[in-house]
Amino acid sequence: MKIHNRFWLSALFSAAALVAVNTMASPLPQQPHVYVEGSAELEVEPDMMVFSLSIQTVDMDLAKAKADVDARSRLLIDASKKFGIKANDIATTALNIRPEYEYKDGQRVLTGNNVSRQVDINLRDLKKYPEMMKALVDAKISETINTTLTVSDKKAIEEKVQNAAMDDAKARAGRLAKSQGQSLGAPWSISEFNNRGNERWELRPNRELMGNSAVMKADAMSLQRASGEPFEPGVMKITAQVYVVYLLK
Repeated sequence: MKIHNRFWLSALFSAAALVAVNTMASPLPQQPHVYVEGSAELEVEPDMMVFSLSIQTVDMDLAKAKADVDARSRLLIDASKKFGIKANDIATTALNIRPEYEYKDGQRVLTGNNVSRQVDINLRDLKKYPEMMKALVDAKISETINTTLTVSDKKAIEEKVQNAAMDDAKARAGRLAKSQGQSLGAPWSISEFNNRGNERWELRPNRELMGNSAVMKADAMSLQRASGEPFEPGVMKITAQVYVVYLLK
């Protein structure tokens, strides 16, 4: 009899604990509420171009390969400074040194040492883009130049679009509450994540800045330059979604 009672007591505590866990895990309140998604989209003009160049050399002589990459890195930095780019707008990675091998007659044979470094440059005056691109191509520092348009004060724009998304959420919730003869109370939770159902296991901020980027080979850029193709930065779109639970009153 004692064992039987002990079993039921254990089961009762287990059930109570399960209810408590489920209650705590629920993203929604027990009282009347409305759960809405607010969204917003803003168009902004990019004011900065990011150049990304990979400087790479393969040579059997490691010291020679390193010296070549260092020399071209200095050439790139010097060329950038001629366009008024400050030191804090130039970021260089440490040297990446990797031996390269190939197999001959079943034996691994060293074919050279791959030495590389990436350099990122922020150009804040887009009017200088054509001249700077020409200078980088003519200098033959790197075979590939990646360019990405962006905005310098991304945080301020993100805050602006988030606030707009919150305004949209409140307006939606107010309309829904009014349609049911209710009035909107205080927000119970605010999140950038859609945490309903299984989606809560794949949480990602719902903010995105979309713009143009390009990866161009040096010869292709030479043709573009020769054709006199104009450069127009266009606009970028930034979006945000928020998920808000409002209590009803």
